[in-house]
Amino acid sequence: MALDEQLVRYARDLAQVYAAREEAEAAWEEAFVRLLERRFPQLKGHYRRVAYWADHLNRALGEPLPRRALLRAARLHDIGLLALADTTVQAWARALAEDRAPEAEVREAFLAHAQLGAEALATLPGFTEGAVWVRHHHEAWNGGGGPEGLAGEAIPLGARVLAVAEAFDYQTYLLKRLSVPAARERLATLAGERLDPVLVAVFLELPLESLLENLIWLEAHEDPGR
Repeated sequence: MALDEQLVRYARDLAQVYAAREEAEAAWEEAFVRLLERRFPQLKGHYRRVAYWADHLNRALGEPLPRRALLRAARLHDIGLLALADTTVQAWARALAEDRAPEAEVREAFLAHAQLGAEALATLPGFTEGAVWVRHHHEAWNGGGGPEGLAGEAIPLGARVLAVAEAFDYQTYLLKRLSVPAARERLATLAGERLDPVLVAVFLELPLESLLENLIWLEAHEDPGR
């Protein structure tokens, strides 16, 4: 066999290996998400939406983060919730819905999910960077978050992007069901407190109304078995 033919065959085989790996990764990601949504039905669609908003924010920033790693981290950022008691998650959600700070015991127990999820994800091939973002997605710009109380740019950029994307979904879908204008105002109040003010400013420049319409269409046409 000629050398050029060998190289072509090698390239084809390598492409097939990578394609099979990506298919396997997508399958286990989907399995984890379905487990989360089955245990916490109120979170259905949350991970797809966070990935959607994080992806658009990353693009608006000029794509400083690897897209595949960011999407995977967005979809799996709450995987550690599977290790928590239902009462902890419910108490946290109730406090957020009522616009009050969770009790210290609830807060500590809930924030453990970020570290637990990161530790699990770090064992997966190629997920080292994404696991760091998952670990720190509940840190706050002013240092009042967790698990380590990081502040400002000490928080990894990927974690800050996830925090903005998740905050917007909390306001528009998960808890508040606010209109886009009201959610914009709410996000602006969180800038410099919980969220990176630069990222919030960039996010609020996005055509959020039309992007949300596209997202609603996507959700309406997703696999009915989801």
